[in-house]
Amino acid sequence: MCKLLESIIRDQILGYLNQTVLTNAQGYGVDVIYLDYRKAFDTVPYQRLLAELKMIGITGELLERIKDFLHNRLMRVIVNGECSHWSQVWSGIPQGSVLGPLLFLLFVNDLQSWITTHTRMFADDTKIWTKIACKEYVDKLQKDLDNLSSWSTKWLLQFNPEKCVVMHVGHNDNTRYHLQQDGKKWELIECYWRKGPIGSPICAFY
Repeated sequence: MCKLLESIIRDQILGYLNQTVLTNAQGYGVDVIYLDYRKAFDTVPYQRLLAELKMIGITGELLERIKDFLHNRLMRVIVNGECSHWSQVWSGIPQGSVLGPLLFLLFVNDLQSWITTHTRMFADDTKIWTKIACKEYVDKLQKDLDNLSSWSTKWLLQFNPEKCVVMHVGHNDNTRYHLQQDGKKWELIECYWRKGPIGSPICAFY
């Protein structure tokens, strides 16, 4: 009975403070979703990359030089000194090259325009997050995941569900996020971030 009364009082106070003095930096947990693409550099389609470059204003002779850089590449595999036959490479950005990382960044550059919450990107690693004040925020984050699934389908990149994780910071709940890929829903691995008994951070996966 006491906790019920506390909850009623707390909700009344928060309703007032949220409209007046309570800072946005206090009071809520945060859900952070870490996304990883499967073999991202190896699966970028040439024609779509070139179309993206043309759309952002890279044209003419420079575009032709990039086209030459990407096309007619060969590869082979060496195992225990034995070499396979040379094979044509039909997709992917050359890793270890000077130009490759920049081309990939330009290819995924418009991804953030599909996101309504917060996002940070580093090469093929993407994080999206938002505070969780009510179910509406959960729905926004799930909507962003749906948008990213659509973006990935459009640009022929595939998520790696085994490496996509949602971290609940400052709260434990039954929220479940999923990615949709090839008509299937993949439920994300969950991680709860909390403080240990002596103040050390503990991250537990479920």
